[in-house]
Amino acid sequence: MLSYEDARALVFEHVKTLEKVTRPLTESQGHALSEDILAPHGMPLFDNSAVDGYAVQAEDLAESSSENPVRLKKLGYISAGDTGEERLGSGQCMQIATGAPVPPGADTIVMKEDIELEDANVCFTQAIRKTENVRYQGEDIPEGRTMIPAGTVIGPAQIAVLASFGFAQVPVHRLPKVSIVSTGSELVDVDVEPQAGQIRESNRYMLAGMVQQETCELVKVSMIPDIPEILKADFEEALQADIALVSGGMSVGDKDFAKPLLKEMGVEEIFWKIKFKPGKPLFFGKRGKTLVFGLPGNPASSYVLFEEFVRPALRKMMGRRVLEEALVKATLDVAITKTHKRLHFMRGQLSEKNGEFRARPLGFQGSHSIGSLVESNALIRVEADSPELPAGSQVLVRPLKNEIA
Repeated sequence: MLSYEDARALVFEHVKTLEKVTRPLTESQGHALSEDILAPHGMPLFDNSAVDGYAVQAEDLAESSSENPVRLKKLGYISAGDTGEERLGSGQCMQIATGAPVPPGADTIVMKEDIELEDANVCFTQAIRKTENVRYQGEDIPEGRTMIPAGTVIGPAQIAVLASFGFAQVPVHRLPKVSIVSTGSELVDVDVEPQAGQIRESNRYMLAGMVQQETCELVKVSMIPDIPEILKADFEEALQADIALVSGGMSVGDKDFAKPLLKEMGVEEIFWKIKFKPGKPLFFGKRGKTLVFGLPGNPASSYVLFEEFVRPALRKMMGRRVLEEALVKATLDVAITKTHKRLHFMRGQLSEKNGEFRARPLGFQGSHSIGSLVESNALIRVEADSPELPAGSQVLVRPLKNEIA
């Protein structure tokens, strides 16, 4: 059996970033940029006022105070959207709105709250530092700077920058198309009352939700009984996607048809079984450009394997820079007394106290455990053949984006 690290390396070796496409700005969220975005001009576009106030020459107010007020002649008003071309000279001021262009000759803006009006003049009772309340052209983002590097996922902040610089069309990577097939004759749908020996199927719903967290496109989601002829037809449809996720039928039971059927249909086995808990019977294969992950039917195993293998594969395919949540160091609040011959990613709870991460494994780690999914927000890495880990030990933990009570 492959180690966790070797299996992940094989996955990353076979995952190729999808082709570059252009998307309208309004449809770009969730995509990863396919190239660096450089500033075509400086931002702000021009020198403008940061406040509502009065444009002045700071030198005119150098001696200003409440005991020695300075009076300047008011020329007019510049609103946002005006050209602001009228020149301002010494002894003069001009009312200005936030965002309006600073007029030629002015170098400072005095806040409206700090002046007194006297007919045609404006009275100033305090000195002000030169350049105060002026936003200078290019001070935020200079022309030519890399604003957003390739591989960044586009969200609201990136959309704001792209819109500000006129990127109506955005260079991105195509989103992966994903199919999900959940297998098992014992499975019934969510709205069916299970009979003796039956269970409601949850894996395809869970996996679909995890795929949608990555903004990928679901092209097929199905539940199929363990009947080879039906499985084969459904698999053929699933294999038209970029990634096919097959849940169940990956072990060695008499009814575990999925893996042999996939190989019969031309899926090359890259590996099967890894030294990992939960989810030893992970299958990874390829047919043409389609990658296939064969996941166990147990929901907790599928959940953990998705986090450690499928999610980073999807992100690499999307061209993303960040493939997974980084492992963090945490201190165990309770001892881990039972360890295994395989690397174990235990479901647990991660918290922060006094600037330090604390971790607590859940008491029940069954691979079929639905309860552990809603109670955990982290995976605690416990090495193979590890001795007992007493409370206070340092462990590596993968944070999960899962809200817990």
